[in-house]
Formats: sequence, C-alpha cells, structure tokens
Amino acid sequence: MSPFDDAVLIEMYREYDTPCDNLVSDEAELLPFVADYARRTGQEVEPSELAHRLLALRKLGEAKGGLPRLRRRYNGRN
Repeated sequence: MSPFDDAVLIEMYREYDTPCDNLVSDEAELLPFVADYARRTGQEVEPSELAHRLLALRKLGEAKGGLPRLRRRYNGRN
C-alpha cells in the first residue's frame, strides 16, 4: 500500500471538526471520512488502516506534523 497523504488527512480532519477518537470509534463517522479521502486522493484504503493512521497522527501531535487540536466552542467560550 502506498503511504497516506497526511496533508489531505489533516485538512479533512479540520473540515470534519470531529475529534479523532469519535472518528475512529464510530463507523458512521469513519466510513464517510474514508470515502471522502478516497475521492480526494484516488487511494482506496481500508477503514481500519485509515483509523490507525489518524491515531498515529494524533499521537504525533500538531507540533511534529500530526493532527492539530480542534478549536471547538463550549457554551460560547473557546
């Protein structure tokens, strides 16, 4: 399998605005994400492989090129 396009994954992660744990643990969230990734990159990937890559990017952290923290609003506060 070819490597993932991390730039596309990070961009999509921001667009979907869904925490990584929710994406990888809920098939209803993950499957559309995988289909969108495949459409954008032309890569056909297994949902489990994409979930594994998302978790690896989360663990890496934004400072090292991984997933950014989502800027979510709670009760009108950031």
